[in-house]
Amino acid sequence: MFNKVCSLFLTALLLTGSAYGNYTAKQIQEIRTRAPGLTSKGVNRRLLRAQEMVVRDDRKGAIQILEGMTAKSYRPFEMGKIWQSLAYAYAQTDQFDKARNAFKKSIETNALPYKAHLQSLFGLAQLRLMAEKYKLAEDSLGKWFQLTKEERADAYVFKATIAYQKGDKKSALTAILKALQIEKKPKEQWLTFAVSLLYENNRYKEASELLYKLVEMNHGKKMYWTQLAGTLLNSDKDMEALAVMDLALMMELLDKEGEIRNIVSLYLSNGLPYEGSQLLEKGIKKGFVKETKKNLELFGNSLIQAKEYDKAFAPLKKAAKLSDDGKMYALIARLYLEKENFKTAVQNFDLALSKGIKKENRGQVYVEKAIALTSLKRVKEAIESLDQAEKYKESKELAAKWRGYVNNL
Repeated sequence: MFNKVCSLFLTALLLTGSAYGNYTAKQIQEIRTRAPGLTSKGVNRRLLRAQEMVVRDDRKGAIQILEGMTAKSYRPFEMGKIWQSLAYAYAQTDQFDKARNAFKKSIETNALPYKAHLQSLFGLAQLRLMAEKYKLAEDSLGKWFQLTKEERADAYVFKATIAYQKGDKKSALTAILKALQIEKKPKEQWLTFAVSLLYENNRYKEASELLYKLVEMNHGKKMYWTQLAGTLLNSDKDMEALAVMDLALMMELLDKEGEIRNIVSLYLSNGLPYEGSQLLEKGIKKGFVKETKKNLELFGNSLIQAKEYDKAFAPLKKAAKLSDDGKMYALIARLYLEKENFKTAVQNFDLALSKGIKKENRGQVYVEKAIALTSLKRVKEAIESLDQAEKYKESKELAAKWRGYVNNL
């Protein structure tokens, strides 16, 4: 059920108009040109008294007066005013079923002038929506649209809401976008509603335009920043997405591990590995990012991509200890091999093999170990390592080539 609202004009929300129950052209013309009827002094006095009670927050007293008046026979115009006033009072006291019935009766008098008739139709449509009577709400709102000569943004939001509740998301999107076209300063909830519908239709460019407005409207709300970055990514605007996330980071809105990892991934995919590594380091120090194997590996790899090899050893060694296999030790060994620290490279290749390397990668590790051993002039051990490498089809050819080199030493 929808949340209760305090004022008569309930916040407009959902779906699209219907063809059933429409007014004829003759009825439209009659309602639009309908003049106010006469009100007797007695009726006018009672209505004014009820209104004064409402102003003084004595709605119970106002309802008693108005209910008493409905039990009598007055002229149609007078009865229309009485039922409409009673509908307002019921709605303001959360008696929505009674308010709905009172609005309906005010319309059925066929005596309310044009603007008052529109007000009763709109109020009835809102209350029917609250009661989840979507087709009836659609009917009332459809008649309102037939009669009105103005374009109201809230009416289109209301239309969109009804459509959404009925599952017609295409019509809902059309209506909410129309509302945003009319209203230059739309409400925050209207924009978020439109964004959600645009997302569902994969219209990311338009969604990002609205999210920029939401960020401007409520720049302290983290969700809007992350959604904006996401829509930009879906629109292949990686650098813009990164800029958005950077701003959110500067405003200290991002403090979750997943958020930090997402930004690091953006840095890496856009050729900015050093910036990514710095962010991860900061996240680890502040406790936003835990020193898990996955995070440490990402940290180490970002440093490698930034060519900060010496700094990469520390996170990679921590990751290797936390790992279930020897892949990280193999990576560390390759770094030492690159730095021509052959002895330490061999030690780490041994750690990698002892901890376990996938079969398809094992031969490569034996070849690389042989290269390090050869550089240390430990030829016999190098040949033994190549013997192991030749057992695997993935590395057999490469091992044979290195054997030829070693045999010529």
